[in-house]
Amino acid sequence: MRIRTPAKINPLLYILAKREDGFHELYMHMVPVSLFDTLSFSKNNEKRLNFRMNGASFSESPEENLVIRALRSFEQACGITAALDVFLEKRIPSGAGLGGGSGNAAGTLRALNHIFRDSSSKEGLLPPETLYELALELGSDVPFFLDPLPSVIRGRGEKLNPLAEYPKLYVLIIKPPLSISTPEAYKNCRPKAYTTFPEIKSFDDVKNSLNNQFEISLLEQYPVLSELKSLLLKNGAFGALVSGSGSAVFGIFNKKELQNHAYKNLSCLQIGKIFSCETLAAHHYY
Repeated sequence: MRIRTPAKINPLLYILAKREDGFHELYMHMVPVSLFDTLSFSKNNEKRLNFRMNGASFSESPEENLVIRALRSFEQACGITAALDVFLEKRIPSGAGLGGGSGNAAGTLRALNHIFRDSSSKEGLLPPETLYELALELGSDVPFFLDPLPSVIRGRGEKLNPLAEYPKLYVLIIKPPLSISTPEAYKNCRPKAYTTFPEIKSFDDVKNSLNNQFEISLLEQYPVLSELKSLLLKNGAFGALVSGSGSAVFGIFNKKELQNHAYKNLSCLQIGKIFSCETLAAHHYY
């Protein structure tokens, strides 16, 4: 079985307060984009897991990778041993605020639930509510990626509501040669208790509401992020923002031709990796 797991951007991210449980109370818009990692699963006769990855190196023990953590969590919930060959092909950069690892975890849960289902049933082995619980245990962004579509996210990431009629955006993402730790970004963030939240119905609504509260500290700490935002705006983007906790910066365009023109100009510069993609109305794993 082969699936693609998408990246995400956050055109709006408010950090409202720090909670007693150590997490932060959030209000954000999360939108999947057409930048994908690929995961392949095949059963083997070795009665054990074989995991390989291409396009990135392990920064920790393989058992700490979110794919393996998701697989172990699924095994424990179902009381099974997943004798599988798993191959992860990375294209979404890590430490970028694009949700690559969270998408890998959710995609793994979805794939395993399909692979180990009763062959006579169209339903997965685990019910949706159990899959959601496993996802939330793995990380705050993981539940979003179980069914990726433009959404309002509240709480620490556990409360999801679809954003109806979200406009299509053409997106350029720049990943500079630096990575930012999400816990570190939260440690330096400055919460603000917003009480009103914008409605999104049009491209102009998105453009006018672009806001990421992480930027208050990140732009001070990493001036290159401001430079990348300026470059995107100078090359025709209608707005530019750090995605999530960074370090990726994205620009939005309302026309493919404008996006292509900016991509051509920016590709000549040595500013990091550049990805051309667009927002997705929804994404299905199989």
